[in-house]
Amino acid sequence: MPELPEVEIMTRNARRWLSGQTLAALEVLDDALLPAASAAAVAGAHIGEARRRGKYLCLPLGTQTLILHFRMTGKVVLETEPRRHVRARIHTDAHTVAFVDTRRLGCAWLLPTSEVSAFFDAIPLGPEPWPMPRDGAWWAARLSGTRSAIKPALLRQDRIAGLGNIAVVEILHRAKLHPARTVPSLTASDFAAIAAAAPVFIAHVLAVESGPEIHYVNEGAAIPTPFLVYGRAGLACTCGSTIERTVQSGRATFSCPNCQRR
Repeated sequence: MPELPEVEIMTRNARRWLSGQTLAALEVLDDALLPAASAAAVAGAHIGEARRRGKYLCLPLGTQTLILHFRMTGKVVLETEPRRHVRARIHTDAHTVAFVDTRRLGCAWLLPTSEVSAFFDAIPLGPEPWPMPRDGAWWAARLSGTRSAIKPALLRQDRIAGLGNIAVVEILHRAKLHPARTVPSLTASDFAAIAAAAPVFIAHVLAVESGPEIHYVNEGAAIPTPFLVYGRAGLACTCGSTIERTVQSGRATFSCPNCQRR
C-alpha cells in the first residue's frame, strides 16, 4: 500500500507533469470511481499545484479539486504507451497521466475546492509528521492518552497522518523501540528517538524510490528494497540477529530481538 513517501513521490510527479497546464479532459473508464458527468464538467480547467495530504493526492482543477486515495495498488503514471488496469486518465496538450489500479480498490472524489478542508476534517486526519520539523514532545503530544502498543498507536490516522504499516515498522526499528512497547511506557528519550527516525526513513525511501513510477513490494519489481526489517523475517538484521515476524492488530510486524528489546 502506498504510504506517505510513495504518495509524496506521486505528488511530485503529478506536479511536474500537470501543474500550470489546461485540462483537456478527465477521462473516467471505471464508473465506480467517479461520475462521468462531474468529470466532464472540469474540462478546460486550469490545473493547480498538486499537493499531498496524508496518503491522499490533491489536484486542483479550476474551482474543483480531484482527490485520489490509492489503497493497495493504485498509482499515477505518465502514460506513454497503453497500460492495463487504467481507471482514469488526465489529459493535457502535453501529457496523459493515468490512474492505474490493479485491484480497483482506490478511491477518487471531485469536490469544490472550498470543501476540501471539511473533507479531511470529517475523516478525521491528523497533522503531518513531515516535512516540517517535529520533536519528541510533538510525537508524545500526538499520542497522549493512548494506552495501546506503540505500533498501532502510530498507525492512527486521526493522530498522525500518512504513516502506514511499513513506515511504522521501519521507524520503530531505527528508533530501537520494540513495536509491543506501550505508549505509556515510553520516555522522553524514546519519543525523541521516534522524532529522529521518522524523517531519516522518509528521506531514505524518497531517495531510493523516486522516479516516474513507484513499485509496490507485492509487484515483485526488481528495484532496490529500501527496508531494513519489513518483509525480512528470518534474515539477518544489520546487527547480525535474526529478524522476527509477529502479528499486531492483524498487521504483519517485523522487528529485531536485539536492536528492539522490550
